[in-house]
Amino acid sequence: MFTPSGSPRHAGAPKPGRDAAVGPRTPDRLAWPDAARGLAIGLVVLYHATNWTWSTGYEVSVLREVNETLRSLRMPLFFAVAGMFAGKWMTVPWSHLARGKLLFFAWVFVLWEPISLVVRLLTGYYQVVDADWGTVGQHLTWSLLVPRSELWFIWTLAAFFVIARALRRVPAPVQLVIAACVSGWALAGWEPESIAWRGTAQFVVFFLGGLHLRPLLERFARRVTWLWTIGAVGVWLGIQVAVRELGLADVPGLYLLANVAGVPAGVAVSVLASRVPGVRVPGVGHLPRSLGLQWLGSRTLPVFVTHTSVVLGLLYLMYSNAVWVPAPQSQWLPVVLWAAAITVGLGLGALAPRIGARWLFAPPRWLSGSRP
Repeated sequence: MFTPSGSPRHAGAPKPGRDAAVGPRTPDRLAWPDAARGLAIGLVVLYHATNWTWSTGYEVSVLREVNETLRSLRMPLFFAVAGMFAGKWMTVPWSHLARGKLLFFAWVFVLWEPISLVVRLLTGYYQVVDADWGTVGQHLTWSLLVPRSELWFIWTLAAFFVIARALRRVPAPVQLVIAACVSGWALAGWEPESIAWRGTAQFVVFFLGGLHLRPLLERFARRVTWLWTIGAVGVWLGIQVAVRELGLADVPGLYLLANVAGVPAGVAVSVLASRVPGVRVPGVGHLPRSLGLQWLGSRTLPVFVTHTSVVLGLLYLMYSNAVWVPAPQSQWLPVVLWAAAITVGLGLGALAPRIGARWLFAPPRWLSGSRP
């Protein structure tokens, strides 16, 4: 999902460079994968905004239920789409992968992980009893092995590229079977010290599935209609609700089925969204193309790395100034924080290249080896 823009995301040879999150949209991009990225990042921001709002003490039970249901869609979709466009990196030398991809992930992680942890400490959301600057220093020392913040996404993506490159000579069916066994077990409730370890085990099958089953996903996307979308979403919801209500999520393999069903459901919704034209609706205003998801999906990185800090900062300002939103109005508070976090992230992403701060979201060109 976070891809350097030295070359088009959906075609061409890999080249090092900065993420497309801070650059213009490439003309030959496929529409629906960007819409899927936008959908996924939007749901991730809403999930975190809801959880942090709830941990502050606000009543947000409705959105918590919605987010719990969407859990089996947002992450599988996120990593499946990321895997779809990883194929061009599987045949390059390790040195090219390291400079063109892994360096990008490492730079962003090393830069933003300290920011994320410091903001948590300063706002009182560190989630460690009696956390202090020593706690932050200790966690940062081990962060490359034990990530602590929402930036585990980036750490996990880097791990997936390494895993996929290392397994490239192993037959794809064997990779997928082994990955499915690992993910089915991890999704049944494995709770290691780091969420990055858990995420790597839970979602490796989706990254490898996107990598090896891209033609299948693209054929499905070309055939999507409203009827197909209703069917795909219905199957996913049916499995999700059944597994959850029957208390079967802890049975290895069963919650994996809900996650697998979430991929075609997410793809179908993204395809339909990508077909929505930009129009002006009387009495409503301008309706952006693909409901704005395609545009957002091509600018995910600034939103992703900044959104938690924005949400925590706003919540801190509210409770430190005795601003309280009672129920049921509080149910809308995560939506407001969601909109604010996305706006700030997009704004910073647009501003960075204009003020010579592209380094906020990608390694300098001299370090990555790309040409000015």
